[in-house]
Amino acid sequence: MQKCLQSNALSVLTTICIITALFSISGCKSKVEKATVKRALRLLIVLPADEINTPDGATLDAEGNIILSVPNFNNGALLKDGVIKEPVLSKMVKIDKNNKLTTWYVFRQKDMHPDTGKIGPMDCAFGRDGNLYVADMQIFWDGNHKSRLLRINVEDGKPVSMDVVVEGFIVSNGMVWKGDTLFVTETILVHLPKVKKGEEKPQLLSAVYAFNLKELRRGQITLPPYDENNPDKHIVAVFRSSGRVGFGADGVAVDGEGNLYTSIIEDGLIYKTRFNDKGEPVETKLFAKSNDMVSADGIVWREKDNRIYVADILHNAAHVVDMNGNVQTLHSNPDTDGADGSLDQPCEVLIRENELIVVSMDMPWEDPTGLLVNTKIDEPYTLSVIPLQ
Repeated sequence: MQKCLQSNALSVLTTICIITALFSISGCKSKVEKATVKRALRLLIVLPADEINTPDGATLDAEGNIILSVPNFNNGALLKDGVIKEPVLSKMVKIDKNNKLTTWYVFRQKDMHPDTGKIGPMDCAFGRDGNLYVADMQIFWDGNHKSRLLRINVEDGKPVSMDVVVEGFIVSNGMVWKGDTLFVTETILVHLPKVKKGEEKPQLLSAVYAFNLKELRRGQITLPPYDENNPDKHIVAVFRSSGRVGFGADGVAVDGEGNLYTSIIEDGLIYKTRFNDKGEPVETKLFAKSNDMVSADGIVWREKDNRIYVADILHNAAHVVDMNGNVQTLHSNPDTDGADGSLDQPCEVLIRENELIVVSMDMPWEDPTGLLVNTKIDEPYTLSVIPLQ
């Protein structure tokens, strides 16, 4: 695999293990030798390769349609390899209940970040105001606090425009609503310092921020760089992780009692945050850990069985976690192109009635930890489904 990013991003990439590794996949070996299937898995939809090469976040609209974020981060690598002749636009697409795909919103030139000229839509969620909120991950082009939180304004059920509501993230990533409060993960709170070969890598800091809908309506919010002695009022929890991959807090979910769950992608951990009657966080502690859960990317809570479902992006797996923190693997498979519905670097999970929808990102990198199963970008680009009881 050739370089996934443009040359002007190199100064950023050298500081982050997960991103510095996007240059080559030589020598990356799968740790999954055979499939482990506990639930049937099948192909949901093949995405059109001429429009979509990197899907990511997903949510349901009021009618039960899937709204899927399409950042197309693979443009750079595919252009370099001659697979495509011009970059594919970033967009939001809709998949209806019959699994028919249509374009929902195409990001315009004025929607792009003014400094990078790019946009990277990741996780997304509808607020009570009917508008769609989207994390814009800019780290692949500029790591100097360029990532944003966007709002796609919806009128009469149709997207009409886009606003920037929060700026100043390094890596805005996952999100979930709890009433009128929107939780957003900051996957890299502070850049890791460079270390020499053989030196111990420092811990990575990441966080969850909270924003009230009324506040988001008042005008754009600018987050200051993190100050441990004077943390921003929007920070709900700060996490420390190993730094082995370079990405920390990722997915977020809220259970029926209002507790917040945050996944740590690089260590395969899930934390639980409790709140008091005023909505203030009172405790954050480790909730789930398992040797089988190598990583934890997107997560979702399912009301019907009171469990959390997890996309394991490193290990081509999907897991389920009960309210005691016990982890079970629903499915895992070795390196694949996903044509038969197998997982091809799953990044997001979504509940649609009695189905677990799994989005495969298919964006590999050279992984010095040897944890990453996916080794190359390959068509088709897919979503899978696991039936749930």
